[in-house]
Amino acid sequence: MHPVFSARMNVVVIGMGGTISGVSEGRTGFETYEPGRIPVAELVNALRPEIDEIADVGSEEFGSKSSGEYTILDYYDLSRRVDASLRHADAVVICSGTAALTELAYFLDLTVRSGKPVVLTGAMRPWTVLGSDGPPNLYNAVRLAASGRTRRLGTTVLLNDQILPARDATKTDTLRLHTFSTSEYGALGTVDEKEIRLQRVPARPEAGVRTPFDLAAIPRDGLPRIEIAGSYVDAGGEAITASVHAGASGIVFAGVPSPRQLAAARAAERDVTFVAANGYGAGAMRVQSKQVDVISAGDLAPNKARILLMLARAVTSDQIRIRDWFATIGNAQF
Repeated sequence: MHPVFSARMNVVVIGMGGTISGVSEGRTGFETYEPGRIPVAELVNALRPEIDEIADVGSEEFGSKSSGEYTILDYYDLSRRVDASLRHADAVVICSGTAALTELAYFLDLTVRSGKPVVLTGAMRPWTVLGSDGPPNLYNAVRLAASGRTRRLGTTVLLNDQILPARDATKTDTLRLHTFSTSEYGALGTVDEKEIRLQRVPARPEAGVRTPFDLAAIPRDGLPRIEIAGSYVDAGGEAITASVHAGASGIVFAGVPSPRQLAAARAAERDVTFVAANGYGAGAMRVQSKQVDVISAGDLAPNKARILLMLARAVTSDQIRIRDWFATIGNAQF
């Protein structure tokens, strides 16, 4: 069934800079460009009149940086702005850089309170080069958002015609247009010109669109420091000790922690929550240790396990509740 668009649909496009709004050194400057140079209003206007056939589209500027330059506090502010926009808009599209796009998507997936569509998009080539993927990505993101098809599915990612869930989306290549994919479960669907094909939906926690992580109840300075420790043969525990001394409330192991890492973790266990996440691209993590209580992140990637642990620790330090949230929110099933 083709989606039916109405001129009454109101979509807000929020600009965050990144490659999609980049200006290149000539029309073949695929890798030589300045990100964040073009205001989001200009990106939207460049798609007129075609985009006006989809919805009433407005724009707001949030920032003009590369995605890696934003902080968790910026994510906090953006999430609050998205919810504010959705009080009057039918959907929100966010134009972001792609380096940290998947972390931003998951943060929004866990914190936005509205069930209305939130779609993230970006580009691997700046707006001004030959064959830029920016214009079709933004156009398709607005088309998807305005269709309402992803309502109550959480935050989604739209690049290269593919619709991906925030939880599973991963960036796999620094240059190729098909860089975004999912490790195991596949895309939700595609946008093929006027056809929006949704073949599956992501599992959501029993609470539905609203997780326990209500930013209205979490102070802006209440998001704790969470670090990621790489795991490898004979890895030392010094990084664990240093992170704890720096004030970390939690540490995510990217892979199976070494004996020395576990020994360092045991020394700090009373004040710090430890989580083991999949550092290999696919599959669930299980850590059995008599030294320290390590929560399994299931098949969450380390950077997304960090986001979930950060929000969980902002609400509670109770190990049982956090373990339950990793099972029911981080690894929701039907």
